[in-house]
Amino acid sequence: MPPVGHVLHVAEQDVCLRFGPMLTQVWQGLCASGVRTSVVTDDEEMMARLAGTPIACHWRRHLSGWRAWDFDEYLRAYVDPRPQLAHLWGTAGLWRLRRWSLRSGVPLLVHALGAAHVARLLRGSWRDDQYIVFSSRLLATPLLTRFPTAAGRCFIARPAIAPPPRPPSQLPPGHTFSVLCAAPLSESRGLGVLIDAVAELRRASSDVHVAVVGRGRRMTAVWRRMRARHVQGAMSLVDDPRLWERVLPHVDAYVVPGPQRELSIVPLLAMGLGKLVIAARDQPAEWFVEDRTAWQFTPGSAVELAYLMMRAIEQPQRARELGSLAAEYVHAHCSVHELVGRLVGLYEALWRRKRETPSASREKSNGSRRAE
Repeated sequence: MPPVGHVLHVAEQDVCLRFGPMLTQVWQGLCASGVRTSVVTDDEEMMARLAGTPIACHWRRHLSGWRAWDFDEYLRAYVDPRPQLAHLWGTAGLWRLRRWSLRSGVPLLVHALGAAHVARLLRGSWRDDQYIVFSSRLLATPLLTRFPTAAGRCFIARPAIAPPPRPPSQLPPGHTFSVLCAAPLSESRGLGVLIDAVAELRRASSDVHVAVVGRGRRMTAVWRRMRARHVQGAMSLVDDPRLWERVLPHVDAYVVPGPQRELSIVPLLAMGLGKLVIAARDQPAEWFVEDRTAWQFTPGSAVELAYLMMRAIEQPQRARELGSLAAEYVHAHCSVHELVGRLVGLYEALWRRKRETPSASREKSNGSRRAE
């Protein structure tokens, strides 16, 4: 039995949408390793995923904002027995979770999964028993540059996935080259590049269809751009951010049309499935490796993106070879088993620090205002 017997995990819906398959695999892996696992989330779909597992699930309608004013009281009343450590995936509810962890004497591990999480942590205060794990080294750079003394409380743990079996790669005669892009529609710049690239392919009479799956305030603007470029017959725009889980095994390629500031498990899973991944350069995630896990193009260049998609259509064998290399990379460097082991080791180290430092529960502010 590991020294840390009970860990509370908190994950908001946005994180569950981007990392759902990984979270369920990691939490079940932690249970299998002997760590009692409790989860608090505002995502009903995640509750359904975890039904029938040993994971204790708690659903809250709101984890942050003024409607979550009693979140810390809820944790004291309903999370029983009290956990030895809390793991917050993202930053939703950070301030109230910090307040609860301080009063309860529970160390807090905050998991930064994108630039928005890092920006919020940069605005926050620090305690001796608050720690941060970053999903990539580049995400850690802004915070460590500003707070170099925090290096001892910051860790790296890249995302991981256990992909299902790879689907057969034989294409039927007359096959339409299919592409998936899962992206927040509020970030329309990268989607504009993708739309323009599809317009280039249509002018070349390429048989291609692109599905864009996501949700956001700019859905109407994205649709208007598709119509203006006359690509609505070659593109689908779907307001269902979870659809990618069902579609990804059946497409030929996955496209990341711009630098992915908010990380997602989707490109990593596409690599693990042996799919061709085409991505803009300057990604904050180190698992985008040129000609090893992805073909890459200059951000903002629709011409380069169109060229790579045309290359995949005309040279399917080269695309399949890259997919095989990417699958090997993911299995070697991004396994759920290794991530679970990394987290168990972190939990044990943080709990050991807590026991050896009597003052660990005292507030230590860096002079910045609270994060909420």
